[in-house]
Amino acid sequence: MIRYLKLKMHRIGRATKRSPFLNNYFPKFKDRVYWAGNRHSFARAGFIGSFCMMLPVPFQMVLGSVFAYYSRANIPLATALAWVTNPLTMWGIWYGGYVFGTWILGTPDLHMASSGIAIGSQLWFEEVFPHIWMPFYIGNMILGTLIGTVLYVLIAYFSWSSFVSLISRPFAKN
Repeated sequence: MIRYLKLKMHRIGRATKRSPFLNNYFPKFKDRVYWAGNRHSFARAGFIGSFCMMLPVPFQMVLGSVFAYYSRANIPLATALAWVTNPLTMWGIWYGGYVFGTWILGTPDLHMASSGIAIGSQLWFEEVFPHIWMPFYIGNMILGTLIGTVLYVLIAYFSWSSFVSLISRPFAKN
């Protein structure tokens, strides 16, 4: 089974590298920094993936991959972090961003005022959405920036030295 998965991943990687679309529009796509990377590439990917995770837009994974390409960050990590927001988790994450936005902007939380109105209906877009869009987007953008910055600092400065010390500790002589 493991051998089959490795072979499948190798075939996908080969097909991706031969893609005419990717080679035409993203000429440096095969560069090692996007796939293996280093500490700074992973740190940039941590910021990008966390920021894209909090954006209340569709296709966050594609957006994270494109941002990672243009900032020379690790594409798989940025993509994986953008996957944190999936159809099961996005409602809680985005509602947390909305509550944070109401706290930042000092606006009231309209969660109870919208009860009885179906989310996504025309009435909801006319009555509720004009009041919640600003705290919703501002809160998620600020939280994405904060989480991304913390992850960037952890990966770039703390985790590397901690990782090296953990690896070298068993081999240190007393």
